[in-house]
Amino acid sequence: MTIQSNSKNTNNISRRGLLLGAGGAVAAGLLNTIPPCGAAEPSEQPPNDAEKTMPLQVFCGTGDHLWGHHLEPVDSPATIGAMLEWMAATYQVSRLYWRGGQSMMWDEHFRMGSEKLTAHDWTAWKHHLYQDVKINEATVAAAHKQGMECFMYTGLFESGVQPDIGVVGPHPFEDEIRIAHPEWCPVDRWGQRRCPGPISFCYPEARKLLIKRYMDNIERFGYDGINFYTYVENCGILYEDEFGFNQPIVDEFNKKYPDVDLRSATLTAEHKEHWYACRGKFVTDFLRELQAELSKRGKKLSIIVDAENPDNVQPWWSQSIPGSGNIKMDWRTWVREGIVQELWVQLGPSEAQHSTIELLQDECNEHGVELTVRAIDPFASGWKPYIKKDLTPIACITWKRNGIERVSLESIDGDSLDSTDWKQRLQALLDVEAGTLKAAPKKIASLAKDPQVLVRRRVMYALAALKAESQVSTLEEGLLDVESSVRIAAASALAVVHGPHSAVRILSALEKDGYFQMKLACFEGLTALGEEALAPVLKGARSTHYAVRQVSIQTLYKLGKGGFMAEAAPALFDAAVNHTEDELLRSYALEGMVGFREEITPAFRIQLVDKMIELASEDPSTLVQLRAAWGLGYFYSGTDATKRKVIVDCLATGFRNYGDGCQRSDAAYGWRIFGNSLLMHHGQGRTQLESMRTQGNDKWLAWVAYEVVYLPHRQMKMALLDEQEMIEQHNKFAPEFPGYRTW
Repeated sequence: MTIQSNSKNTNNISRRGLLLGAGGAVAAGLLNTIPPCGAAEPSEQPPNDAEKTMPLQVFCGTGDHLWGHHLEPVDSPATIGAMLEWMAATYQVSRLYWRGGQSMMWDEHFRMGSEKLTAHDWTAWKHHLYQDVKINEATVAAAHKQGMECFMYTGLFESGVQPDIGVVGPHPFEDEIRIAHPEWCPVDRWGQRRCPGPISFCYPEARKLLIKRYMDNIERFGYDGINFYTYVENCGILYEDEFGFNQPIVDEFNKKYPDVDLRSATLTAEHKEHWYACRGKFVTDFLRELQAELSKRGKKLSIIVDAENPDNVQPWWSQSIPGSGNIKMDWRTWVREGIVQELWVQLGPSEAQHSTIELLQDECNEHGVELTVRAIDPFASGWKPYIKKDLTPIACITWKRNGIERVSLESIDGDSLDSTDWKQRLQALLDVEAGTLKAAPKKIASLAKDPQVLVRRRVMYALAALKAESQVSTLEEGLLDVESSVRIAAASALAVVHGPHSAVRILSALEKDGYFQMKLACFEGLTALGEEALAPVLKGARSTHYAVRQVSIQTLYKLGKGGFMAEAAPALFDAAVNHTEDELLRSYALEGMVGFREEITPAFRIQLVDKMIELASEDPSTLVQLRAAWGLGYFYSGTDATKRKVIVDCLATGFRNYGDGCQRSDAAYGWRIFGNSLLMHHGQGRTQLESMRTQGNDKWLAWVAYEVVYLPHRQMKMALLDEQEMIEQHNKFAPEFPGYRTW
């Protein structure tokens, strides 16, 4: 066996901090859009003696980890315990920020919407892990076992998205408090549109409910503190000063400016700054009241401040403004009154982070408040002057580049694969995967039965990296491992290395594990198999096992796009129109058929359009109706004028069902889908919507038509409109506001 390593011998490092998350942005692909920032370059030299005592903390965004199966797994007590063991042993991490607490509350207190089909599986996956596997309890226990503090990481303003603005985030979801009390949401100047995301802290009753919930969770799981970020994960805001006109805020504003009508006056820069401070005043009230409860139990409060503008709330990653609108973050008061025990400077350009640290550090030190910074490389030399003044870096394992990528800092060579220290065995596998260590596939495969779950998981990826065709059986056996993270890795690896029976064995594995990440990995593996998967997948689409049918339907779309349209399209069509099939799987099949619209024959296209018109009009499943209505929007091209008119008439009829007295289960949001499809039919569709907006007999119909045409919903990009134009537009076109509908 020939083994060599290019890894460097790196000395041990003292206590550090870590961020681990269960919460959000990988689903939207946002982590790949953020430019590298923070500390400039990874450390190339081993830490010196002075650095051995450098503090470090860590963040884990578990939602991201529960979505992207290539990230560090947090799906069992074994994976979590092992991860925290290597972080403590290798880097002496002293605190874990765990986003799982947030997702636990989402699981118990949020309604999840059905507009995005993947939200169903992800919700079920998270529910299983939090309620059955109990990963929160496992995380806090494992952190404490390793001598770490464990903070619950959550959003100060992240209370979900009401469905009336459309699908504007990774998934549509809303807190039960917002649903029960829409009047507690930040509102626009007319008291009509609600800000997606926050619950306004200007209402004492709302503050009380939220504080009770946070305290119940902290005590229930034994967290040592709570950390808040201040952005909201949606792009629903239309212009910067759209929201924040609730009456208590107006009253607070008028204490200083009694003669200025906040809702209608043209505000000066001074007026606006005071308005933002009024909004922030109620945030401080909330934090002060929360701290009073935390201090009784010896718990800590930590707040994240924006690197570029610490006096304001954070914008979501890569967005131009905060989705909540501007709210002053009065960190000076928080520090001086002892309301917070920690301020965390968020990721951002290096110069901005350094400037904000210099602004905060002396005041924090004077009042005994910890100062931390999220760093791409916590060991970069640029942090050293601040660390000497008690700054603590935070590594984020949700990012591939995080400064603590290596599991072991010991010298790795051929013998490391046989080390009694599992961390060295794992690091050796990582080095094999990276190409810096050579090893025979047979030797790698011998670790497939290793007692350590993270070692077994990495065996799968290492064999894939080696393209070890001789070890396909090892990968196929991995599909049945006792740990889900190993099964997922095996399915993913089979996308690279597979044999004649791999497709059948992947589908068979889904009969035993049908959860979200396993489905994603199996879909990945089957898609890569191409023609070898076609016959098993066609059969799988008729399986008695739900997960097998779902993944087969999703795979058929990819196979159809890959050259097997003649086989895939009829199978998807049959699934879509089958009223005995599950509505979610029918919806996946419909999405696939819409994706095939350019490749299928003209006759098949007309057959599909006619069937979608039927489904949108009268299918007993609301979800299928909405998928069909969504799909009809894409048939403006490829159909003649006569057929387009039939489509528009169908969509307009469906839209009218959301008027006064609507009793549909999707009354709060389904009109968005019908309305957006009407807009995709250009002049004809818009004319229909305008006729509904201007009629005077149905208030709800007029209002939702106005929303579709003049208040567009956002997907994953914030496209701001001109405030004055929006005000003038409202005054000219807005019909009478009919009130709110909740889901």
